[in-house]
Amino acid sequence: MGSPDNSAPPRPRAVPAEARWDPKDAGFEWVKGDVDGDGRRHGFYQCWTRDGRLHGECTYDHGNVDGTNRNFHPDGTIASEATWVAGTIMDSAFFRSDQPSPEPFAQAAENVWSVRYYTRDGKTNYSIRYFLRDGTECGPDGQPLPRRPTGVSPDARWFPDMDRWVDGEIARGTNLQVGHWRWWSREGTLRHEEKRDDRGEPTLVIQYRADGTQQKRTARTDHGEERDYHFDDGSLSTRYRNDAAGREIYKATWLRDGTLDDETERTYDGDALVRVRERGRGGVTTFEARREGTGVACVLYGADGKTLAAAGMIENDKLAGSWKIFDERGTLRREVDLTPFAFAQEVTGRDLTWRLGEACFRVDEARLPLPAQLEGVDAEPWAQIEGCYCEQVEAFPTLLRALASPDPFVRAYALGTIESEIEHQGSTYPATERVVPYLARLLSHPLVDRRALLATLQAAGEVESFAAAWPHVFALFPRATPEERRQILVLAKFAPDAQHSLLELARHDRDPAVRAVAVDSLATMNAADLALSCLGDRDPLVRASAAIAIACAKGPATGRDVVTALREALTAWRELADRFAELPFADGHLLAYIALAAGSVRSPDARSLAQALCTGIDEVDARSAITYGQGLLALALGTGERPFAKRCVEILHALASSRAFWVFNVNAHEILAKWNLPRDQAELQQLVDELQTAPDAEALLYARIHA
Repeated sequence: MGSPDNSAPPRPRAVPAEARWDPKDAGFEWVKGDVDGDGRRHGFYQCWTRDGRLHGECTYDHGNVDGTNRNFHPDGTIASEATWVAGTIMDSAFFRSDQPSPEPFAQAAENVWSVRYYTRDGKTNYSIRYFLRDGTECGPDGQPLPRRPTGVSPDARWFPDMDRWVDGEIARGTNLQVGHWRWWSREGTLRHEEKRDDRGEPTLVIQYRADGTQQKRTARTDHGEERDYHFDDGSLSTRYRNDAAGREIYKATWLRDGTLDDETERTYDGDALVRVRERGRGGVTTFEARREGTGVACVLYGADGKTLAAAGMIENDKLAGSWKIFDERGTLRREVDLTPFAFAQEVTGRDLTWRLGEACFRVDEARLPLPAQLEGVDAEPWAQIEGCYCEQVEAFPTLLRALASPDPFVRAYALGTIESEIEHQGSTYPATERVVPYLARLLSHPLVDRRALLATLQAAGEVESFAAAWPHVFALFPRATPEERRQILVLAKFAPDAQHSLLELARHDRDPAVRAVAVDSLATMNAADLALSCLGDRDPLVRASAAIAIACAKGPATGRDVVTALREALTAWRELADRFAELPFADGHLLAYIALAAGSVRSPDARSLAQALCTGIDEVDARSAITYGQGLLALALGTGERPFAKRCVEILHALASSRAFWVFNVNAHEILAKWNLPRDQAELQQLVDELQTAPDAEALLYARIHA
C-alpha cells in the first residue's frame, strides 16, 4: 500500500533512470544494481540520497557485501572506505571533508584528516591509526608520534593522554576490551598487561614497575581469584587465593631468597570451615585445625613444627573448653578452662599464644609472688601515670610480677602488654620513665626472658631513668650470651657513665661484633673522639662500624682518616654486608650506612666516593635505598649551598634511573623535597637531561633548588 513516506519523490536529475526508489536505509534511498534469482542484491551497487547525492558504492555477492565499500561526503569526496568479505566488514578508513558533512568521524583533533581501523576477523578492531592530510601518522591529538621503541608491538597505538603505547582488541558493536591487552611507557617498558574474555571481564591482570619488573599479578577463573605480589626485583613476595565465594583459602609470603616465610591454607565444605593449616619460616608447620562437630579442634606447634605447644577447641570464633598447654619438650604443663573468658579467636594460630597467655595470666595473677627485684613497685602511683593508651598502666605491678612467671605464655603476654603502654612509633611516656628501672632489675631474675627484656629496653630508648637502670643492665654482661652482650652495648649509649666500659670493650673484647657495637655506641653518645682509636682495629667490620658512626656523629668536622676507612668499607662491602646486618643497631644495608656517612661529611675526600656509591644503589633493598638516596643527595648538594659535588649530576642520574629508590615512592618524594627536587621519576630524569647539556650545570641546579 502506498503512503507519503515510501512513495517515490520526483527523481533528481543526478539519479540515473535505471535507479529505483528503496527508502529502507536513510541516506541510501535511490538504489541502482541487480538482484539474483532469489531477489538478493548481486553485483555492483550505487546509492543516492533522497535529493540525488551519490552516497555509496559497493559490490554484493548474492546478498552479502563483498569487496570495497565507499561512502561519500556531500562534496563528493570519500568519507569512508572499507573492505568487506562475505558480508563482514574488515579494515576501514574514515576521512574528513573540507566542507561541512553529516558523515561520522572519530573523536580526534581537528588536524587529524583520516582514521583507519584494522581487524583480523571482522569481530574486533586490533588497532586504530590516525593520519594528517599529507598521510603522516600522528596521535589522536594531531601531534607527531614519539619514536616507537623496539619492544613495543607494531600494532600498538599511541595514547597521548596516558603517555602510553597500547595494544589490544575492541569488540565491534559493544566496544568491549577483549583478548590480550598491553600498555607500554613512552620509552617502551611494559607497565600493564591484561587478558579479557568475550564479556570484557579480565581473567589476567599484570602490573609492572617502571623498570619492567613484575609488581602484581591477578588471575581470575570461575573457581576464584589468585593475586601475586612481587619484590622490587620481580621475585614472588605474597600470594593470595580466594574461592568463588570470595573467601580467602590460601595466603603465603616469601623472603627475597625464595624461602617460604608464612603460609595459610583453608578448606571449606559449603559454608563450613573444615580444615586449616599454617606454616612458618621454611615451611615448618605452626598450626593445624579440623572441624569436629560444632567446633574446630586446634593444635599449636612449637618451633620444630612437631612438638605440641597447645591444643583445644574453638567454637563460634571463641576459645572454648579446656585447653592443654605443653612445655618445650611436648610434656603437658597445665590445662586451662577458657570458656569463662569468652576470648574471641578466629581459627588461626596468629595471636593464639597471646590469648592463651592472657588466660593463664588471669588464672595466675592473684597468686603471683613479688620478686626481690620489684621491691617498692606496689608503692608507685601507677593509676596516675600516663601511658600510650592508659588502659594497662595501673596493672603494671602484676604484669611486672608476671615477667618472672615460670609460664612462658604468661611472660610473653605480660611483656607485650607493658610494651604497648611504654613505646609507640618511637614515642615514650611517663610510664616508660617509671617502669624502666624495674625492667632492668628483673634482668637478674633466673626466669625472665632476658633477650626479650633487653629488646624492650632498647625500644624504650633514651629516658632519664635509664642512667640509674644501667648498673643493673651491665651487671648481666659477664654471664650474658654473645647476642645479649651486643644488645647490652646498644643500650649503653643511653647511659653517660658507660663510656669507660664501652671504650675498654671497643678496644679489647675478643668478639669483633661486640667491639663494633661498642664503638657505635661510643660515637652516638658524643664520644666520637674516643672512638677514633678503633679505626685501626684488626677486623674490617669494626673499622667500618667505627668510620660510619664517627662520620655520622661529627659530620663535616670528620677527619680524612675516617673517610679512608669508609672507602675501605665501600670496597669490601660484599664481604662485610652480612656481618654488618647482624649487628643489633643495624636496620638497613651496609651500603646505605656508608652513603649516609659520606653525605654527613661532604668533604672533597668524601665526595670522591660518589662514583662508587652511585653504582651500588640497586644492590640494596628498597627501604635501605631511601636512606641511600638521602646520603647521596647530602653528598651531592650538602645543605643546598655551592659548591656542589663535581659528580652531582651523576648522583641525580643514579637516583632517577634507580629501581630500588622509587619502590617506596612516598618516602622518595619526601627525600627529594628536602632539596626542592622533582618528585616524579620522569621529571627528575628530565632535569638530569637538562643539566647534562647545560653550559653551567651547577648554576642551573642551584637555581632549581632555590626556586
